[in-house]
Amino acid sequence: MRDFTLKIGTEFVFGHDAETLIGLRLDSLGVTHVLIHHDGGDYLENSGLLQSIRHSLQMSGIEYTELGGVKPNPRLSLVRKGVDLAREYGIDAVVAVGGGSVIDSAKAIALGSTEDHDVWDYFTGAAHVTATLPVAVVLTCPASGSESSQVAVINNDEEHMKLTLSNPVLRPALAFMNPALSTTVPAFPTACGIVDMFSHICERYFSVDDEIGVIDRMAEGALCTLVNVGPRSLAALDDYNLRAQIMWISTIAQNNTLGIGREQDWSTHLIANELSALYDTPHGATLSIIMGSWMRVASAYNPHRFARYAAEVFGLHADSLNEFDLIRRGIEATESFFRALHMPVCFADYGLPIDGIERMLDNIPFNGSDHAIGSIARLNREDCRRIYTMAAR
Repeated sequence: MRDFTLKIGTEFVFGHDAETLIGLRLDSLGVTHVLIHHDGGDYLENSGLLQSIRHSLQMSGIEYTELGGVKPNPRLSLVRKGVDLAREYGIDAVVAVGGGSVIDSAKAIALGSTEDHDVWDYFTGAAHVTATLPVAVVLTCPASGSESSQVAVINNDEEHMKLTLSNPVLRPALAFMNPALSTTVPAFPTACGIVDMFSHICERYFSVDDEIGVIDRMAEGALCTLVNVGPRSLAALDDYNLRAQIMWISTIAQNNTLGIGREQDWSTHLIANELSALYDTPHGATLSIIMGSWMRVASAYNPHRFARYAAEVFGLHADSLNEFDLIRRGIEATESFFRALHMPVCFADYGLPIDGIERMLDNIPFNGSDHAIGSIARLNREDCRRIYTMAAR
């Protein structure tokens, strides 16, 4: 196990009516005026959720300003608008009401409000992260795990660039997690979220490092649980217990609980993100489209790890298969799992064109002396071209 430092400063308030405590907890932090940030969906008003949050803030004497309009693949243009509002009204905390896109947008607003830099400079590396306003999350759509992660992803809609920023400062201060709030999320975004958290665990599990017993078993247990409860949750969208499991897995999948002590991969995300940047494809769909093809290419570099994945996550019996067949069956089982969630596994499933491959390759941040990405497999431009080409077919 490699050396590591892990500090998760997020306070989790999990369970029934968790969101009603937001005013009390923010007041204890000395917050006086918040920016409530959300997607502007009718369900927020119709369900009474926004009114409940406003009431909780008012009861604690906290003022609020609202900014809706967040879209999947959160836009830099809206972030800049939020930063302007925060500076104009003296906002001292941001409340994100929604899922990963809203939370990432809120993180970027909170970061951009602290200094005079343009917020995009933090994502390009032109400015260094030093401080942020507190972010409180009311989670409605478990998926990205952004409610306690140190990561934010923003889409520059003018330049068609989607960049990731990772820094411990970005972890939200508070996460209010009521699984009942997610029971109104429709089947497709629920499925996208399940794929996202599945991929977050895989990015840590598929490592060049040797086995780490406790971490591997924890990761395999979470993956097995998603395979078990994912399709069931789509058949019973209002099942609180299934939603509760999914909501907590979304958090541990991305706050690094399952990734400590090892070198992580993240090439699946780097490759898939270019589909979002170019075609504005939902994040979960890009991952389900790319993951099987990524596995087919990457498994050639470290077959043992992929064979273990097939056996431990999907219960395939190694004694009846050679390693090559075990890996193939594991990849097929992964794609079958995605199909059971009614998710795409190739370009055609989502109606994507195939003429943008070279443009996407141009934007992948290949690095190192080998000009490649990844850990378990160092994938160069030709490897990534093969992945896109396989996924296109």
